[in-house]
Amino acid sequence: MKILGLDYGLKWVGLAVSDDGGGMAFAYQTLENNSRFFLRLNEIIKEEGIYKIIIGLPLGKNMKPTDQTTEVENWAEKLIKEVDLPIDFENEILTSKAADRYDAKNQHSVAAAILLQSYLDRV
Repeated sequence: MKILGLDYGLKWVGLAVSDDGGGMAFAYQTLENNSRFFLRLNEIIKEEGIYKIIIGLPLGKNMKPTDQTTEVENWAEKLIKEVDLPIDFENEILTSKAADRYDAKNQHSVAAAILLQSYLDRV
């Protein structure tokens, strides 16, 4: 069973998947955040045997919520209605900066892998 990491963005959502043992995170793909997003996400959940989702939560430098934090939390509420899986959050501070060196196509999935690995290392 695998864990799915999501790096939410208005236009793109990066996906990362753990190995079966939940020890390593791997960049998976980037999906366009459009009307077909949840349909495609559910297909991936089924294909990959996902049992839990981790969403990157952007917090400010003082670990305080920001406008972006609220946006991600609101999106997560929609996600909860679309997938029947437990969802948890992981602070994604600096994940986008760490993924900046990758090309735009892979940047979001790499950010998702960084936040998922952070979660896996912590639990």
